[in-house]
Amino acid sequence: MDLPSIISVNEAFYPHEGGAEKRSYEIMTRLAKKGFNVKVLTNPFPETKGVEGIDVEYVTKMREDHYFKEGSRKLMGVLKFARESRKALLQNRDFDIYHFDEFPLYHGIRCNDSIPKRGKSFFTWHEVLKSFYEERGGLWRIVSGWERRVSRSFQNHIAVSGTVASMLRDTYNVKNVSVIENGVDTKAFESNGKKTWGKVVYVGRIEPHKQIDVLVDKFKGMNDLRLDIIGNGSQIGHLRSRLNGCQNVRIHGHLDFPDLVREVKDSWLFVMPSNREGFSIASLEAMASSVPVLTVDGRYNLAANEIIRDGYNGIVSQDFDDLVSNAKKLYSDEGSWKTLSSNAKDFSKNFDWDVIANRTADLFKKN
Repeated sequence: MDLPSIISVNEAFYPHEGGAEKRSYEIMTRLAKKGFNVKVLTNPFPETKGVEGIDVEYVTKMREDHYFKEGSRKLMGVLKFARESRKALLQNRDFDIYHFDEFPLYHGIRCNDSIPKRGKSFFTWHEVLKSFYEERGGLWRIVSGWERRVSRSFQNHIAVSGTVASMLRDTYNVKNVSVIENGVDTKAFESNGKKTWGKVVYVGRIEPHKQIDVLVDKFKGMNDLRLDIIGNGSQIGHLRSRLNGCQNVRIHGHLDFPDLVREVKDSWLFVMPSNREGFSIASLEAMASSVPVLTVDGRYNLAANEIIRDGYNGIVSQDFDDLVSNAKKLYSDEGSWKTLSSNAKDFSKNFDWDVIANRTADLFKKN
């Protein structure tokens, strides 16, 4: 049987930083190696860069600052990406699978009528944010409407976690939902067990909802714990200005993959302080390195208890003071840390990217 051809519409793709970009890159490159014909329509963020086995078409010439703003996206950039993606899809009507990644939602609405009748449409959901959008009011209510329209427009839906799938079903009565979680390269992150005791690391974007500024303020000046922050984003300059010569907090910025892996493997705890998180691939990568994860509970932190299971592979804290208190307790309780560390490594094995790609391939072939 011939493998179906796939075209995927992603607002950003490799080498852009972000969990959605990471997921799409890891899955699509593996599908290409299996013999699938894969094409990606995207923006040139932060640069145009070829990907072996994948035809990447940059549908706009926008810079990141034309599209992203602090903690969100610019409306004109979103509209342009959707318009240009639709034009590109009208020139690419011979594919079998038409896949769309969740954000910025509007591209799914604008492009839906450009999918040929013979094609199968898929939409991948990282979060369901109806309440979040409506609480913010104003133009965000329009975005809430986009989310509802997307839920009704696509034939097939993929949720990155059971929690997201349940929210889709409960909020929008969506029936055809498949759960395919995010993954991790377990071989790349496998650790030899050597850790720098007291080294806490964060990996991810530096944006307001990640709450890294609060995290920095809580860790500044500690004697036993040090905090390493890896990643880039709109708040990185603001974050550096808060250090004021602090010696136990280090902001690395972006690191190439080998350097990032080295830092994660060397760490003792991983911290995920976001107040809005769909799955947290970075947390899973830490677990693959035998590093327990600390997070802060919150209404929109779906990773809490979905992959970060309190008392098993990490600790779900009630607030930032509780998070720091839990880190201090583990610093003087090596036995509890070892149990969490061992469980974290075992848990990560269920989510190897090869397994995730195989499940995606089976789903696409079935449809």
